[in-house]
Amino acid sequence: MGMRILDIPTTSISDVKRSPMEVFEKAAQEAAGVYVFNREKIAGVMITQKQYESLNREIEDLYEQLADLIAEKRLLTQNISTFSDEEVRGTTATEFTVIDEEDGWE
Repeated sequence: MGMRILDIPTTSISDVKRSPMEVFEKAAQEAAGVYVFNREKIAGVMITQKQYESLNREIEDLYEQLADLIAEKRLLTQNISTFSDEEVRGTTATEFTVIDEEDGWE
């Protein structure tokens, strides 16, 4: 049985040292990360800034979806206890709040 050839863009550490911008261009053209090999072992993956930011946005969206699903699951349980604002915060819930414009939070 022969070696399986990866269907992903690859390069070597030597190529990265020679011209890192070519590797970034390759990542952009392939719309995928470029696996960087050092002595036949993967040393890392290079992606463009746009790809990196896209991945981060996708991760943030997935975390939000996960939080929504967790909240939805909790709301669907049979034994839900709810509390009024006054029960949670006590008498401060009914007190008038004075906003200090000089507190440094604005």
